[in-house]
Amino acid sequence: MLDTTLHAHYRIVKSLGFGKSGLTYLATDLDQINSPLYTVKRIETANSINGVSQSTQQSFEIQGTIADRVGQHPQIPSLVARFIENEDRYLVREYIEGEAISQELSLGSKWSQIQAVDFLVELIGILAFVHSFKYIHQDITPHNIIRANSDSRFNLIGFSSTKDLSNNLQNSSINHTLNPNYSSYVPYEQEQNLPQFNSDIYAIGVIAIQALTGKNQIDRDPLTYELNWKDDVNIDHQLVKIIDRMVRPDYRNRYQSALEVLADLQSFAFAQIPTDKQHQFKPYLIFAIAISTLLLGFGGAKLFSTPPNKPELTPLAPKIVRTLASTTNQATTWQRYMDKTAKIRVNYLSKWQRNDLHNIVTGENVMFTSPKQNLSDRYQENISIRVENLTNPQTTLSEYTRLMIAEITKYYQSAKIIESSSIILANRPANLILYTGKDENSLLIKNLEVWMIDRGKAYTITYKAEPQHYYQFLGTAMTTIESFELN
Repeated sequence: MLDTTLHAHYRIVKSLGFGKSGLTYLATDLDQINSPLYTVKRIETANSINGVSQSTQQSFEIQGTIADRVGQHPQIPSLVARFIENEDRYLVREYIEGEAISQELSLGSKWSQIQAVDFLVELIGILAFVHSFKYIHQDITPHNIIRANSDSRFNLIGFSSTKDLSNNLQNSSINHTLNPNYSSYVPYEQEQNLPQFNSDIYAIGVIAIQALTGKNQIDRDPLTYELNWKDDVNIDHQLVKIIDRMVRPDYRNRYQSALEVLADLQSFAFAQIPTDKQHQFKPYLIFAIAISTLLLGFGGAKLFSTPPNKPELTPLAPKIVRTLASTTNQATTWQRYMDKTAKIRVNYLSKWQRNDLHNIVTGENVMFTSPKQNLSDRYQENISIRVENLTNPQTTLSEYTRLMIAEITKYYQSAKIIESSSIILANRPANLILYTGKDENSLLIKNLEVWMIDRGKAYTITYKAEPQHYYQFLGTAMTTIESFELN
């Protein structure tokens, strides 16, 4: 089908292979200038005496409905179109540019605790959304989890085997065969064609274990069917308990919902934040759980609208909470930076390099840069402080925030604002913004900025990192921001 044009404007440019219910292709939209790529799936046609079989039409309708609903989530491909042409049935979806995490889970390559927790929170959060529609994915494997090139977030694909518990017709007439290559992600009840919601939780737990141990195959106890993995990891015992409960052989002993897993992961993170800092993050934790509860209680379709640009469902706050668990509770040495002229004081990690800038044009005062991790480390994370004399001393914080957001979207390549919210800095009202954009070397950078206005000056603290390393040093950045003082 290479170079074939479907539905008058989807041009096939590549074959992606044969899936569980049909062939999948890569396509562009001829009606769009600089068209993004799309996946086009052709539902395999089973002929009957009178033409297309009832099961083919049923599969087309079910898969289309599922894709349309779950595609509202920003980390699941959207359904772009579905149509029938020459008696063949097609589903057109958003294409996620990136790599399946099966590429990362090569033998001997291990994830850190930070990476594992980040993975679990993102995937379980996606799962809570999927389960809110009474869907069981049934095919969660490393091949169906894509780390996007654009922001390094995990995306869930592969909904061909999804079971709709609200659709009795589907459940009685369509059976999905299991791929023997992926049997390690399939719990016993699913092997018996009796999947539960926590069958998906089991699969995610197994992937986390693989990532932490560096093993492609996890051994089972021949008598109890328990996975043998705990002796191969060096992580917090509480996290071990959470993952172990995710992969219990008997589904009745597992977590019964994705929200239960999320609550324990967030409690685990919160418990490890130093006591004197917990009050700052407790509201974020409560907010995250409330959002998740609403999501499951009312269903994703009711909670979130479906504009052309999908909503950003993952707030910044829970990510800060979970990450600080792994980054702030470490033995570290801090130094105090003071500038009497600018009247600022701040703490910085002693092993980070300090560079006094005092740039009168940009207003940059000082920058702290992380040590180079290895020879292949192409970007060194940094925290900088800028002091700017305002053209209009009467400029308010809200006015300055609007100006800064406009400047970011104008001057950063592919700028994307993720979060903007009010906080307190140095006992004064401030604004926090999280965004991504490409730097002068076209390298994608994740930026966290906090600014405040005082006596005709704007004070801005900026943390910059590549997306894949952003959470590794976020705790350090937040500690520096917290310590900022203004005389």
